[in-house]
Amino acid sequence: MKNLRISTTLSVMLSSILFAAPSQNKEIEELRKDVDLLKLENRKLKTVYEGNAKSGFQLAGYSSFDYANSENGDASFAGVKFAPIFHYRYGDIFQFEGELEFTVNNEGETDVELEYAAGTLFMNDYMGLQIGKFMSPVGQFVQNMHPSWINKLPSVPLGFGHDGAAPTSNVGMALRGGLPKIENIRSNYVVFVSNAPTFGIADDGDVMIDATGKTSTVDNAFVVGGRYAIDPVGNMEIGISASTGDISEALLSGESILRDYDVFGVDMMYNFFSFSVKAEYIQQKVGDNALSPLEGGTWKAWYGQISYQFETVKLEPVLRYSDYHNPEINRNQLALGLNYLFANNIIVKCAYEINKDEDDSASDSSANNNRFLAQLAFGF
Repeated sequence: MKNLRISTTLSVMLSSILFAAPSQNKEIEELRKDVDLLKLENRKLKTVYEGNAKSGFQLAGYSSFDYANSENGDASFAGVKFAPIFHYRYGDIFQFEGELEFTVNNEGETDVELEYAAGTLFMNDYMGLQIGKFMSPVGQFVQNMHPSWINKLPSVPLGFGHDGAAPTSNVGMALRGGLPKIENIRSNYVVFVSNAPTFGIADDGDVMIDATGKTSTVDNAFVVGGRYAIDPVGNMEIGISASTGDISEALLSGESILRDYDVFGVDMMYNFFSFSVKAEYIQQKVGDNALSPLEGGTWKAWYGQISYQFETVKLEPVLRYSDYHNPEINRNQLALGLNYLFANNIIVKCAYEINKDEDDSASDSSANNNRFLAQLAFGF
């Protein structure tokens, strides 16, 4: 509207200039100056409007509601999660994405966590520089399948949750992107450096690796690593991941020490017809340090999963086996699930878990308790 008024004003002024008498030269000169000023203002407004047109904002996310009935335990509505995801993009040079996770704890209070928040500067068509807190690029499940409406079962595989065998997030920077096709084979990559994780004793007394993003380090302790994946036949991805560096431990004396820290993982997914197959192995290895009474060791886990989505009915059976080992735990789980899809992003899941602790023979142990789970999950 403002541009229309400027154009009308310019037309009137130009008409005045064309039909002016010679004695009006001074007025004509002033009109020319006014026209130049209006043109300059018009260029400024155009620049502002074009800049606004490059900005885009999107609110996405997911939510889920859980029910659990554990053998030798109580049944309850066991989980409420709301995870809004914010996306902002400016042209083809910058993108921000962040996820907040709201959950309700056992006391009925609301817990809030920042799952990730990172900005990406696009360097070229094949590379982006990401800075901030991001989901761990090591492996597949954590960074690609953790949202409840994407995960095929109401629970995560053993070892792939918090404090398990798989790192969950990093605070640092990463170069990530895709590579040009080579013989029709697609590939993608990520290389990162981040603050080191921590090592110590959890509230339940178990020795644990806390591989979540930290905003501080001890003695300049960092981790570097990456993942490379290819799609050799279409609808398939095979990835290999690794990282190395230090892990810090806080001693009872208040001092901190460093240990060697290495991560390795391989993963695979393949979709053919209505079948979906996924598998992954991940391990974190912590070295020993003579200054600490805690021994190092290896935290490792793997899972294999297959699902089939019927075309005529909206049912999807799922079968998953997972196995988790650390210096104190040796567990496995068989999960059988059946999903009903109201839509691609609205799903009701039912599952039965058969759990076994190889180091605990007590049938009433919580680690050996089988469970029935149900979940309503949706993405938006």
